[in-house]
Amino acid sequence: MSKDPLIRRSAGMLKSPRDAKTPSFPTKPPKARPQSQQPQGVSASPYPAPKVLMGEVMAPRGFEIGRQREAFRAFMLARHLRPTEWARTASVAPGEILGFLTGKARNIAPATLEKLARAANCAVEDFFR
Repeated sequence: MSKDPLIRRSAGMLKSPRDAKTPSFPTKPPKARPQSQQPQGVSASPYPAPKVLMGEVMAPRGFEIGRQREAFRAFMLARHLRPTEWARTASVAPGEILGFLTGKARNIAPATLEKLARAANCAVEDFFR
């Protein structure tokens, strides 16, 4: 018997690790290709370019929508209305109210506002005061 230590092989290894060759795949990362430069348009306007959101130019109503959202939230707090319960009594989807409150939706449909106003026994204008 030989006194050589027993060499353990991992699963799938066919030969002894001592007989291993250099790997046939590249061990260095490939060289980075130079990026092509896109021509940038030069604007003569002193004003910044409008922001584009999902293919449409954003309207400058951001502050107005934020004020409406806060007034709507204050209305709900003053009347102790919970969005899901209020939506259920008005027979509208709770996602419409929650989407507006969280900022996922920019507005609520007028028909939905009418139903919510009827359920809260008030006018639509009271929501945004």
